[in-house]
Amino acid sequence: MPGDIVLAARLLFERDGVKKTTLTAVAKEAGITRTLLYYYFEDKDAVVQAVVEDYVEDIVESVATWNEQRVFGNTPDELRKCVATFRHVLYMSSGEPRPMFSVLDELGMRDEFAAKAVREAVDCICRNIVSEYTAYRTVEIDLVPETFALVLYGVVGLMKAKPDITDDEISRLIAQTLRVDMRVLQPPPWSESPRGDGV
Repeated sequence: MPGDIVLAARLLFERDGVKKTTLTAVAKEAGITRTLLYYYFEDKDAVVQAVVEDYVEDIVESVATWNEQRVFGNTPDELRKCVATFRHVLYMSSGEPRPMFSVLDELGMRDEFAAKAVREAVDCICRNIVSEYTAYRTVEIDLVPETFALVLYGVVGLMKAKPDITDDEISRLIAQTLRVDMRVLQPPPWSESPRGDGV
């Protein structure tokens, strides 16, 4: 039920704006009574916070899904897929920013959102990918989480400043910045090995 409320609020916030959206409209869109909405959310601020958290979860889930689908040792392809994932999360197929950004701008929360999304995406990358990468290759950078955060902020800024930059170009820039070993590795001969090196 709370998920239905958040989805309804997202739709209305993105279509009509946060200020113009009432909790009555959210309840109606979710197909529930306003009383039931208040059972789950204390007020509009709580609904807004849940929507922002949902946006962050979308980004982290996209990174996690990419991680689960990685192929061991094929760093060049997987890096391109990672860039494509980020582009898809941030931009529509038309190249326009996703509607969530108009909501975040209206709320004055874009920077706060970006910091939280980058922090959680970096946590996911370090927990799942860096540890596997180091099992088969050498990490040649210091301050690994901080460097990944810098790269993610840079990728987002670059996509915004130069929308026509290709995923291949961004992949090359990431590989150079992180000093990623781009050699393709064969899977290890045993079955209970770390799943892949991805980046």
